[in-house]
Amino acid sequence: MNIPQPLPDKLKIARSFGDAAVTYDRYAHLQRDIAEKLLSELNSVGAGQVLDLGSGTGHCAGEILSRFPPAEITSLDIAEDMLVYAKNEKAHVGKAWVCGDAEELPFRNDSFDLIVSNLTIQWCHNPESIFAELLRVLKPGGKALLSTLAENTLFELKESWARVDDFVHVNYFLSVDAIGSALSEQTFAHKQLSNSQEKYYYESLKTLSDELKGIGASNLNAGQDNGLTGKSKVRKLKSELEQHRETGKGIPVTYDLVLISLVK
Repeated sequence: MNIPQPLPDKLKIARSFGDAAVTYDRYAHLQRDIAEKLLSELNSVGAGQVLDLGSGTGHCAGEILSRFPPAEITSLDIAEDMLVYAKNEKAHVGKAWVCGDAEELPFRNDSFDLIVSNLTIQWCHNPESIFAELLRVLKPGGKALLSTLAENTLFELKESWARVDDFVHVNYFLSVDAIGSALSEQTFAHKQLSNSQEKYYYESLKTLSDELKGIGASNLNAGQDNGLTGKSKVRKLKSELEQHRETGKGIPVTYDLVLISLVK
């Protein structure tokens, strides 16, 4: 698969999210909302061996455990500081805490009855590798529930920055077609992919910037301006972003959401 922009180094991703461990839950409104959409499909899934892939601060693990108390949850995240924070703050939700890479899962074949991954795989380089690994570590009949973001995420911010300069200011994500193409290569018994545009509103550029920084998702891609952003650029960006404002709501920001349900 040809990727039009180089994706960020995984160590940089791990460092950024690890640094945000303490502030993450305060700002993760979108993540909690999407987790609820994702976990709404759990009614038909029994308890058992569960992998929380990209576990962050342990929110999904806690929700799963509240619905299926017998579940034994393994939490995996690439950011070790996230795991340390989650283990200290929410020790009751995990059976095991593993620092690892979603593209090279450190588990045996046929290990899990259920895999849940909320807004994680968009940070990985090769979706083909992720889907192949999910197929490998799921037990026969096991289920995977995934959410991720596609290329139109934050398009209002991208458009506004494009009128300010030519640097990369917004994280790059794959298209829905590219995600679907990677998934089509794997022999799951059942595959379902849905796409929706989730719109959130922010009072100001600062409110949006604080949230992205607070969860560790500020600009991680190559092509960014490594110098300080001047005040004139910020003023121009604010002016451009204000063109999107909706009366009584605020500045809209779109998240290009992809939900995936898989059965081995």
